[in-house]
Amino acid sequence: MTAPAPAPARPRPHPAGGSSAPPPRTYAAWVELEQADQRGNRTTRFLSLPPRGILNPPAATGMAFWSINPYIGCEFGCSYCYARETHRWTVERAANRPGAPATAREAASLPAASAFEQRILIKQGAAAVLAKTLDPARVGAVPIVIGTATDPYQPAERRFKLTRSLLELLRQHQGLHIGIITKSALIARDAALLAQLSERHRISVHISLASLDAPLLRQLEPRTPIPAARLRAMRILADAGVPVGVLIAPILPGLTDDRDALHALLLAAKNAGAEWAGGDPLRMGRATRHTLLPWLERERPDLALRYRRHYELRNGVRSDYAAALKTRLVQLQEEIGLPQARHDRTFRERWSGVGQLELWGAAS
Repeated sequence: MTAPAPAPARPRPHPAGGSSAPPPRTYAAWVELEQADQRGNRTTRFLSLPPRGILNPPAATGMAFWSINPYIGCEFGCSYCYARETHRWTVERAANRPGAPATAREAASLPAASAFEQRILIKQGAAAVLAKTLDPARVGAVPIVIGTATDPYQPAERRFKLTRSLLELLRQHQGLHIGIITKSALIARDAALLAQLSERHRISVHISLASLDAPLLRQLEPRTPIPAARLRAMRILADAGVPVGVLIAPILPGLTDDRDALHALLLAAKNAGAEWAGGDPLRMGRATRHTLLPWLERERPDLALRYRRHYELRNGVRSDYAAALKTRLVQLQEEIGLPQARHDRTFRERWSGVGQLELWGAAS
């Protein structure tokens, strides 16, 4: 009897913390890869932007975690998104260089908000770069969070599968803490892979859902999956054994912060398999002001002036509003039996003793 062929060897970590995978392919920058179907007068184009690095250290971002964003720009078009400035800087820097590619100059000619949604930058070769540069010893127990700026499961992921390729690379390692933040039901595609990763790493998937009010979200987030689709994805992940929770962010004063709406959202998330919940109020940075305030003027003029007054001299909400909102969330989570998000465990101690306020009235 012929002896069975030996199983293929599993990749072994490189002494420097990388992988023994072949050298990364080289990709040309600012090449148009594929054009999305045109919808009305709106056409999305995908442009190659090969990264030198893909894993951003805490020292570079000022955050308490490492971060990975496979894409720059996002078709979801959320009116409160803060990541538009990064896209603008990237496009303008490329367009202003001598001999700039025509694709970069064309992207820079668009209004920044439109370019962010319609000229998506694809970090080709991201997994190969991560394989070459990841040093688990350096990362240690500090989380690696995928999707801190733009959604890692946005529509581009169906074509380019960068997020999946990164997860497949991370499957070669062990003992990391990996978090994922997404609004997309597409993450359910990778349920089996995430279940495998959860056997080798500490995994936490955060499904971002600001409200169960689908018509409101369609206005605020024009191209995100409906709430029911996100809850179905949460159930698929939970049934596969993937730790999943709900991230209510941002919580919009006067729009999504009332008690009944938050109660319904938290209960729906728990019934869909969420193990924890967390939420934060809206921050109004420069990019958000350019998109959310015009939406308020157009759709909710009754709130627009109050937003302008409240956020006139600050990016964040006032401390009394923040305290009342935190208290409301804690009370609701206790009623429903849904623990706080892992990063919010100091929540109770920080805001204990704060009385319940009429939230938006407290901040007016």
